[in-house]
Amino acid sequence: MNDLDTIDIEILRLLQQDGRISNAELAQRVGLAPPTVLRRVKLLEERGYIKGYAAIVDPLAIGLTVTAFIFVETTAGCNLSETETFLGQLPGLQEIHHLVGEWCFLLKVRTASPQTLEHLVYQQLRNHPHVRRTLTTLATSSPFETTALPLPAALGTEETARRN
Repeated sequence: MNDLDTIDIEILRLLQQDGRISNAELAQRVGLAPPTVLRRVKLLEERGYIKGYAAIVDPLAIGLTVTAFIFVETTAGCNLSETETFLGQLPGLQEIHHLVGEWCFLLKVRTASPQTLEHLVYQQLRNHPHVRRTLTTLATSSPFETTALPLPAALGTEETARRN
């Protein structure tokens, strides 16, 4: 992150808030000309700071009413790429995290019903030869979720414009 200046950080912050913001609006907000901002966004994409753009779909609106967090312990340590590949193909999977401690992985899955989750855990996950045990926790609601990452504070737009 050392190669990012305050304008880059502000561009990232604004794009996290609204990935559909126009280049003209983005330029106005950071106090630079649109071609300059477009060039900066392209560089942020090329350097891997921006991985992509996506719509955030409401899971409840499409019938995914069950959110579960599943801890997974494997039989031969926690660095099994075969197991990781298998986990990545589970239906409803949103996240896989490697863990340090008693459990090897933490999964976040969304399903349409408790029965669908039960099938996933007991028929798919626990039947894998490298899965030793699992622990499933259900979320009853999700009052706060975000895809935005915490970014360091950027200078205000006026100060940013003066620096350029």
